[in-house]
Amino acid sequence: MPSGDIRKAKLLTVVKAQVAAGSALGGGPQFDSGTTRKIDACAAEPAHCPVRKPQYRDLTGDGKDELIVGIEAPDKSLALWVFTLDHGVVTRIMDAGATPLSVEVANGDLILREPTGTPGYDTRTVYAWDTRTQTMALRSMEFDQADSATPAPERTR
Repeated sequence: MPSGDIRKAKLLTVVKAQVAAGSALGGGPQFDSGTTRKIDACAAEPAHCPVRKPQYRDLTGDGKDELIVGIEAPDKSLALWVFTLDHGVVTRIMDAGATPLSVEVANGDLILREPTGTPGYDTRTVYAWDTRTQTMALRSMEFDQADSATPAPERTR
């Protein structure tokens, strides 16, 4: 991205390249074959696209937005990826799997709230930019009392 603006990167191109890279690394596909087919068909069948609407926030503290994208699996789990531009190259700096009640950004941290197996409690996981590793690293995980008013995550495409 010579422009230096990650917002100009084509979302589906970034996602497809990441899926292909994951498969090429020998660890197997990131998603099941049905989800991969749906990703490949997103442009033609947007109503069935598992790629959620991207969000852009500065998570690295450099004043430039990063790309935050979620890809939904059939079991309602979410692959949450964050990308930044590193010398003009789109680079993934976070890869997390979750079944989130909410995903938010506060003070540059990415915060996931997920249900637990214990009634009345949620997990709150915080990822923060780590300058040493140049990734969004797990900073804390805690159990909180569930907020009964927490809505289910909105599905936007």
